[in-house]
Amino acid sequence: MKKFLYAIVFFGMSLQISDFNKLTRLDRNDQLIHLFGDAIHLGIGSEKIWSATTADNWGFVRQSATWARGNSGIIDSLILALKNAGYFNNATPRNDVLNNVNLNGFGSATLTIKISTPTTGVSSTAYTGTKDFNHFFEIKKTGASTPSLQLFFDDPNTTLGNDGALVYYRLVDFGNPQFANVGNVITESYTANDSVYGTKFQTYTWRNGPENASWISRHGRVVLTEVDAGRQLCFRSVVRLTFTKLKEVNPSGAAALDNLKTFCNAAQGTGSSDQIYYNLAYMQKFDSPFQTTAKATFTMSAARPETICAIPESPSAPNVRLSYGIFNINGYVTDQLLAAQVPADYPSPTVGGADFMSVDEAFNRTYVAFGASISGQAALGTVKQYETTSKAFLDAFDGSDQNLNFK
Repeated sequence: MKKFLYAIVFFGMSLQISDFNKLTRLDRNDQLIHLFGDAIHLGIGSEKIWSATTADNWGFVRQSATWARGNSGIIDSLILALKNAGYFNNATPRNDVLNNVNLNGFGSATLTIKISTPTTGVSSTAYTGTKDFNHFFEIKKTGASTPSLQLFFDDPNTTLGNDGALVYYRLVDFGNPQFANVGNVITESYTANDSVYGTKFQTYTWRNGPENASWISRHGRVVLTEVDAGRQLCFRSVVRLTFTKLKEVNPSGAAALDNLKTFCNAAQGTGSSDQIYYNLAYMQKFDSPFQTTAKATFTMSAARPETICAIPESPSAPNVRLSYGIFNINGYVTDQLLAAQVPADYPSPTVGGADFMSVDEAFNRTYVAFGASISGQAALGTVKQYETTSKAFLDAFDGSDQNLNFK
């Protein structure tokens, strides 16, 4: 069976901050022009996650940790820019609207900055109910009715121990040619802490992806947690794709994709469904050589099978069980390992710790609904809103924004 399935890998968010010492003699408006103009440089890339070679089956793993580190810096970088512009030098409430600010690569913008002026009743896909945030920052193209970026946060010194920090943005507005064809995709990133898993988590959710070569998925979510006292990264993700759009992106693989679609629908009893979901979980050590153990599958139903679309392993379909794959600083090492074959110095497929999950535990907690109880995970509690990655959750974006919108 040919392998030509592709998916989005990472939405590389790299934000670069200027040399602030050079800006100390500028007034606040000029500082903001320089700081935010240099801070907002967003990049996006795509990579194979399942193709003709074994290594390419795991492109998502090989790139996503790099993406995760870059994306987690968006909130920190924007808050740092505000700090260095002097907005937190005292506790005086501020509500500034700066018009016709020319940001590098973005153009003329209106900046709205609220300091110690709470924004109340803010909803999100990442938590239930609403939260109130102490501070707010917005970028809007001059004359536009819809923002390009909004940031809500409580404490300029930490995103932990309070309501966390929430950011929304439209990539198409940021002037990079790579974003020209991403359409109306809206992304949301929420960072806070959860004592069950460790210190810090981040959930990154998108909807309205154009399903083209620039952004191949329709909807998706990534959940990141720093665990094991900061020694490991737990990565979980579900991405929704369609065979129709995959064939448009990769017409040379159309026959193979049609064949896979037939196999998957037959194996899972899903009729003639066009949607397929990529499920991935991995644990990565933060110390070099960044050893990583991953587990992944594809499914067309609400079930999360151990093999691709629950297709039985056989001589004619020997590679339908992707897991386990292992990686290090050089990238892909090997895959299709049994749990006992994963080297002892890699994150364990089956054994977790006091504040972290094993790869199996992380995988079993992926593609499940809010409030679900997972067998063998009583200590972790039910599935939280920020880690909800079920089929129903992703599909609901077709008819509702589910609070993934500008406020």
